[in-house]
Amino acid sequence: MTERHIDFFEFNNSIFSMIREISHKIDFLLQDTANDLDITPLQLKMIITLYANKDKMMSIGKLGRAIGITGGNISNICKRLEKQGFVNRIRSEEDERVVNVILTSPGVDAARRVNDYFQHLGADLPEEAINLNLKTIIDELTSLDLLLDKYISRSGL
Repeated sequence: MTERHIDFFEFNNSIFSMIREISHKIDFLLQDTANDLDITPLQLKMIITLYANKDKMMSIGKLGRAIGITGGNISNICKRLEKQGFVNRIRSEEDERVVNVILTSPGVDAARRVNDYFQHLGADLPEEAINLNLKTIIDELTSLDLLLDKYISRSGL
């Protein structure tokens, strides 16, 4: 008899394991550029997240949620990046409790360095295969996110 659903514990362990491994590998790939900029891979991830954001400005809270860092920690990291000249922090005029973060010119340059680095690494790889694989991964993760939303909805949370 076939199982109707994958075993929850197997699924949970597999997902957590993959997320940790992928995060570790991304940190590893960002390490050289981060060292060159005298920042940490986590700080570089923040710069990349801000650069990829359509509005080019994010609240500290939204930025923290995007990279999985809590309020106090994200504020301290933003403060350090501001001291190093990569970002500006701007208090919201509508709500003074909200602090927004925007990249400075050196912050934009740092994000572009990451892009150039990854372009260099993938230069001899077939672009259409990379794009197809990345799109498939994103599509499948989106499907997983929607499935988990359904589970959350059914749980009453």
